[in-house]
Amino acid sequence: MTWFEIAEFPNRTFRLREPALGPLHGSNIWLIVGSRSSLLIDTGVGVGPLRPIVGAISENPVICLLTHAHYDHIGGAHEFADRRSHRCEAAILADPDPRSIQWRGWLTRESFSRVPAKNFDFASYSIKPAPPTSLVDEGDTIDLGGRRVRVMHTPGHSPGLLSVFESETGALFTSDALYDGRMFFDLEGSNRVDAARSIERLIAAGAQTVHPGHFQSLSGVEFQSLGAKTLAQLGAGR
Repeated sequence: MTWFEIAEFPNRTFRLREPALGPLHGSNIWLIVGSRSSLLIDTGVGVGPLRPIVGAISENPVICLLTHAHYDHIGGAHEFADRRSHRCEAAILADPDPRSIQWRGWLTRESFSRVPAKNFDFASYSIKPAPPTSLVDEGDTIDLGGRRVRVMHTPGHSPGLLSVFESETGALFTSDALYDGRMFFDLEGSNRVDAARSIERLIAAGAQTVHPGHFQSLSGVEFQSLGAKTLAQLGAGR
């Protein structure tokens, strides 16, 4: 049994995830395939080799975009040579201690319904350093060959949180800025005011399909409704 589950979406977009982990212990990993390069958005918890799975889907050079530096998004980042993030996340990626990457007290042996290998020892679990090789920010574009995506800086859950929008297909990748499940806007480094502003901007993008960092993808209409509901909750909590 393979560790990663792969689902294909329209426009050569793939979701990889680790089904042995619940949706809030692991995360969605997104792969967007262009004619020249592939964009890998986040890398899971790092307990199973990710690069061979990505290589089996696309032989293109991989650009690894790390949306933020929490454990469930950066575990496999060290496997890729081209790593990009926002400057606010760079120091944590270079020195990922258990507190700063949020896994201490959250990810445990009991988080796994099965282990990735017979010799897996959770007591030795750690995230390897993966400092970004370049930095990206609001409005930057990434050309994959035949398709271009735009980077959005959407802080709130994390100071350097990034989202990705492909205007030609209407696909929006929101990471942990917003998904249809329990949200976390009160962690160390979180900011509820920033989160609300980011959600407003994501709603305004007018996406047709939304691929989040956790749980299931949403239609544009579903995302608009979820965004309005979350904004109301954030407003009530301020």
